[in-house]
Amino acid sequence: MIGKNFNIAQGVLIGYSDGRNKGVPHIGDNVIINANAVVVGGVKIGNNVLVAPNAFVNFDVPDDSIVIGNPGRIITRNSSPTAKYLVYTVE
Repeated sequence: MIGKNFNIAQGVLIGYSDGRNKGVPHIGDNVIINANAVVVGGVKIGNNVLVAPNAFVNFDVPDDSIVIGNPGRIITRNSSPTAKYLVYTVE
C-alpha cells in the first residue's frame, strides 16, 4: 500500500521480506524515498517521511521523520521534512 503524494527516485527497492518483519511495506502520505534506498519487510512508513539516499529501512518509521544511513537511523522533526519538496500534491 502506498499513500498519496509519494515520490520515488531511481534505484529504490521496495519489497517483501521473511523473518521478524515478514511482509511488504505500508507507505503513508507525503513520503519521499531517495536514490538507491531499500525499504523491506512488513514495516509501516508514516506520513511526511523523507528517506535519504542509500538508507536501509527494515523497521517502522513514525510520522514527520527522516531516515538516514545503513543501518537506518531515525531523526524526528517537529514539522514535515517533505513539505518543501512536494510541488504538485493531491489533496
